[in-house]
Amino acid sequence: MKKIIIAALLGVVCQSVSLAQEKPKLYTLPSPFERYSHYLATARFTGAVPLGSFSSGYIDKTSFQNYSISIEWVLRNAVSVGGELGSSYFNQRVPRALYQNGDETISAVQTRTLSQYPIQAFVNYHFLGKNAMIQPYVQLSGGASILDYTVYYGSLADQQQKVRPTYGIGLGSKFLFKKDGAWGADVRVKYSGTSFKYDYIDGGISSLDASIGIFYRWW
Repeated sequence: MKKIIIAALLGVVCQSVSLAQEKPKLYTLPSPFERYSHYLATARFTGAVPLGSFSSGYIDKTSFQNYSISIEWVLRNAVSVGGELGSSYFNQRVPRALYQNGDETISAVQTRTLSQYPIQAFVNYHFLGKNAMIQPYVQLSGGASILDYTVYYGSLADQQQKVRPTYGIGLGSKFLFKKDGAWGADVRVKYSGTSFKYDYIDGGISSLDASIGIFYRWW
């Protein structure tokens, strides 16, 4: 009797294992961020190093008063397009010296400032998948910059305000905080150039910008 019961139990176990092996596996869909286009908003803080004639002729001091926000549409291929609105400010104080103001010579401490508000469209090309934990990219951008050039001679000021074309070439990478997550960090190094010529600036405004940002993505 025992042999019959043991044989029956072994038969049931074998049949259960066989059915489990034949049961089809469930199909796991890719992340929605891979299947669909989606959107991405980034807020970033930037440190900017003046370059070229802007550095040698006007301000050579690194600025840490630079910020921007951007909205990005990530397409289903490796490309994303978007727009970025920024704010940057450079300033430097020059020791007291004599300056000619028309027929008058003045002694003053000179403070040089430059404010920019660039509005740019950009295109990113990503080298890895849209849902990879690390997503390196290259960026091209272009647009216009609202400029405020002001040099203070004590309480006197020489000011010039213009709107000029601006462009940028960047290399960066996005880092997801978790797989399939909505939050991440964006690190970027970018060369920025703006066409401007006035007084101490005779070759345009150029800088090397290093930034870190936090992004949120949704679909």
